[in-house]
Amino acid sequence: MPLCYDGTNVRLHGYVDYDFVGDVDSRKSTTGYVFTLGSKAVSWVSRLQKIVALFTTEAEYVVATKSCKELICLKDFMKELGKEQVTPSLHSDSQSAIDLANNPVYNDRNKHIDLWYHVIRILLNDGVLSLVKIHTSQNPTNMLTKVVMAEKLKTCSASVDLLG
Repeated sequence: MPLCYDGTNVRLHGYVDYDFVGDVDSRKSTTGYVFTLGSKAVSWVSRLQKIVALFTTEAEYVVATKSCKELICLKDFMKELGKEQVTPSLHSDSQSAIDLANNPVYNDRNKHIDLWYHVIRILLNDGVLSLVKIHTSQNPTNMLTKVVMAEKLKTCSASVDLLG
């Protein structure tokens, strides 16, 4: 099914989620994100993280940071199309990851997180994006990171217009 836009609702939104230590062999977490323009999904991914996260907050923080790269690419692409995005939203159901991203204070609990993943703090500070809390039950990326029942899969798919 082709993507069709009438030009009125082309606001970029991102949704992120993870499945902590979901792979029993490697003990790696699954990263999932989906980006929408209006209500239509335009980019999504589900893959194992390259690191073994020590805490759930770290796994969620990693997926939020990784998805920022995609958000910046999509934001630049929309600018080329003349549809500049002003502070697109990235939605996460992890309040602790949001707090970590918004708090540049060093502490013993986050010293093990690679410096690369702290780039999200710079993006938030520069107003490139906003990181917004979303309730787990409303997060469409659940279908990319967890085993879900058929009804939940339909709900997640419909929320990002992937049903066709």
